[in-house]
Amino acid sequence: MKQIIPALITFSFFSVAIAERAPSIAALPPQYQNIKDLEVMVNYVKENPDVAATLKSIDLANQTINYGQDCQIRFERKPSNNPPGWVGPAEPLQFKAVNCLEE
Repeated sequence: MKQIIPALITFSFFSVAIAERAPSIAALPPQYQNIKDLEVMVNYVKENPDVAATLKSIDLANQTINYGQDCQIRFERKPSNNPPGWVGPAEPLQFKAVNCLEE
């Protein structure tokens, strides 16, 4: 019995430690989330011929598309309606704004 109690205490401690860290675990590995985000951005380019014609770069890390003469399209994540600590896929990217002196 004396050996079982320390084992139960150790198990309980680690269970609580894991449960406290659980909200920080990503729902999708980065490569899958990156692919989903990139698809949104590439589809925007496909749907806008003027952007496609003068495309310079797609910056996945900053969620921007650079095109034309210093033009930039910004994307953002949709606000999440999930409760705090919920683990699940991130909300999809959506168009936020165009910053371009040409338009």
